[in-house]
Amino acid sequence: MSDRQTPSPATLAEDGCRRLLVVDDEPRSRASLERLLGARGFSVCAVAGVAEALAQLEGERFDLILLDLILPVGDGVQVLDRLAERGEEIAVVVVSATRSVAEATRALRHGACDFVAKPYRLDTLLAAIARACERGALTRAQATMQARLRDSERLHRFLVHASPDLVFLLNGAGRVRFVNDRIAVLLQRRPESVLERPLLELVAPGHRGRASALLDELGESAEGRVRAIELELLDGAGGPPLPVEIKLLALGAGAETPAGGEVFAVVRDLAAHRRAEEAMRRSFDLLHHVIAASPAVVYAREPGRPARFIFVSDNLRQLLGYDPEQLVNGALVWEGLVHPEDRAVLDGMFDGDAGRAANAEYRMRHRDGDWRWVRDSVRLLCDGNGRVVELVGSWLDNTEAHRLSEELRRQASLDALTGLLNRSAFEQRLQRAIEEARRERRQHALCYLDLDQFKVINDTCGHIAGDAVLRQLAHVLAACIRQQDTLARLGGDEFGVLMEDCEHAGAIRVAEALCKAVGDFHFVWGDKRFRLGVSIGLVSIDAASEGLVSLLSAADSACYAAKDGGRNRIHVYTADDAELARRHGEMQWVSRINLALEQARFGLAFQPIVPVNGDGDGAHYELLLRMYDDDGAAVMPGAFLPAAERYHLIGRIDEWVLETALAWLGDHPEHLDGLNLCSINLSGHSLSDPHLLDRIAMRLHRHEAIAAKLCFEVTETAAISNMTNAVEFIEALRALGCRFALDDFGSGLSSFAYLKNLPVDFIKIDGMFIKDIAVNPIARTMVRSINEVGQAMGMRTVAEFVDGEETLEVLRGIGVDYAQGYGVGRPRPIEELVRSC
Repeated sequence: MSDRQTPSPATLAEDGCRRLLVVDDEPRSRASLERLLGARGFSVCAVAGVAEALAQLEGERFDLILLDLILPVGDGVQVLDRLAERGEEIAVVVVSATRSVAEATRALRHGACDFVAKPYRLDTLLAAIARACERGALTRAQATMQARLRDSERLHRFLVHASPDLVFLLNGAGRVRFVNDRIAVLLQRRPESVLERPLLELVAPGHRGRASALLDELGESAEGRVRAIELELLDGAGGPPLPVEIKLLALGAGAETPAGGEVFAVVRDLAAHRRAEEAMRRSFDLLHHVIAASPAVVYAREPGRPARFIFVSDNLRQLLGYDPEQLVNGALVWEGLVHPEDRAVLDGMFDGDAGRAANAEYRMRHRDGDWRWVRDSVRLLCDGNGRVVELVGSWLDNTEAHRLSEELRRQASLDALTGLLNRSAFEQRLQRAIEEARRERRQHALCYLDLDQFKVINDTCGHIAGDAVLRQLAHVLAACIRQQDTLARLGGDEFGVLMEDCEHAGAIRVAEALCKAVGDFHFVWGDKRFRLGVSIGLVSIDAASEGLVSLLSAADSACYAAKDGGRNRIHVYTADDAELARRHGEMQWVSRINLALEQARFGLAFQPIVPVNGDGDGAHYELLLRMYDDDGAAVMPGAFLPAAERYHLIGRIDEWVLETALAWLGDHPEHLDGLNLCSINLSGHSLSDPHLLDRIAMRLHRHEAIAAKLCFEVTETAAISNMTNAVEFIEALRALGCRFALDDFGSGLSSFAYLKNLPVDFIKIDGMFIKDIAVNPIARTMVRSINEVGQAMGMRTVAEFVDGEETLEVLRGIGVDYAQGYGVGRPRPIEELVRSC
């Protein structure tokens, strides 16, 4: 025990020795120690026995234990043994009343670091605590240092063995004392196979002299000197020698140097490096050839303006006629070569998030003064922080592509046949004129022209003659308009004229000149000579005009009004024009008809056709068409069929009626067995459509049993106006078993003259003769004549618009075969046929 001065509380309770466990069975002794040591900065936990002490050690960490050996149950050595079992480094000072040297020695042998006998002086106890704390701190410091040494050794071993380089440690004689595992990969040798062998044995014979001289030099040099050498090492498997770079470090010599003259060597494989150098050289060569062969000028420049070029390929001479060095050395300024109108393109190339790449087209000035279009494709090169350090791009000569594009654009705006503007280009100019009229309060005019009798030339002489007419008329029309006016072919035989800055009176004069010029034009084709006319719709354009579509629609309506008014004339559009209002109403029906076809809003009704004498051999009726509006109300055909015929929708309606009738009859075989004849109306348009005839014939081939019970009704007017086509159509379907009726007979001026040429089975006498036949002797005479002529030609007759028994009695007297009208049967939905017939 030392007689040192009692340490101060600050010294005793230093960091690392603050938590004390007191194990003493005397309550007063525990309380005294808690008070005295707590006053000196210690955190004291006091317990009375071994079990309590072991429980505290399980749950808490203590820096020092004051342990009494003599306890009621067990003794203090049990605590020492438990600490030893757990490997805990806790300083233990035995404080006991025993006077036995053997007991004290046993305690020290079991791990106690000091012994203080009771009763004790306070300074003696504090001195023992201080010594124990110092010893604990020293022990912990030594443990920390040893742990760090172990970690450092593991780290160095890891670094050495994980190194991609060979690592050697040589003794003073140049023999290998250590080598890392990398030797197995680089030289195909096991590490143990080279230990204690001279390093020179691994060196290729041609390099050993230089290696030996370097080792000798290092042996004589001062500690810390580094030397490097490139040589070749032998492959353990007999492969080619490995080119390497060896760096050698002299660790020093002498008794004071633990290494004893050792040399540390690091060997780096140069084979991969040389392969990389060769690959880079080949890449540079390839890049040079690619740039030389590229049609584009390749460049690299610094970011910012004015642009500073780092590299420009030689083919700049072919693109712009300049030496590339002129751009690199700044003799030429790039921005100065760009067309002034295109310089804004350069500023916008990298606006916003351009994805680190951009493309643009602009013009650059050639040395000869011409402008060349180039396509600039540039990419940003950035450093690790995303900062742009360089721009690499290319200029591709796009001049020819632009020239071709302009030519295609020009051709795309022209009509290929006449050389005039086409509809698309005309509509663009018209749109600009409308906008100018609104913005600047200017007045323009639009003419829509449709040739009259053009179809006669096409049908008589063929489309080649028709094309010749259009080309010649293009010149005729162009000669009539003003220099600032625009003439275009809108399609087929339709033309448009836009007269800009033209008052209404002036537009009328130009339109009249156009009409007169076409009327005076004579077209000669072979031995044939033709005259044409033109119907013109004229619309004024001012600030109140609606959009493009409305204007063209108004002009088109006015043109057709001129055509309906007698052709070869001008019709000026006005908002309150009654004729145009009628046409507009018809156009409204067009959308409703299309919608009805799409949404199945058409339906069929039937009206009986009965024998006048009362004798019948089966059901005989006419199918009638109905359209149903949004509320389900039926719309009669007279409301929508004129629009369907004018706007060429009647063919689709005819097909729908036939397809629906065939399907319905096919679905009701019992009704079909008792059917005598089902009449279906066909329009004049259908009679002139050979494709429709083919489709109808194909359907009837699939329904041969139905074909013989069908009768197609065509109006007298439609049949006479398309006589040739009508005869061909009728004969084709009669060959399949169908029959035909001539509807509204007697309404034309030459009915009897054409009747002998039409191979029909029935004549339906126009209702205008039937409705007052009972009181009008002229009507009776007309009906009697039609009936006699028809029956003489082997045709059956049907009287329409029969309104009652009185009319029916007159028809019996005349000898008419069938009657149809409200007096014998009103129209009813087709579904009632299965119940009524």
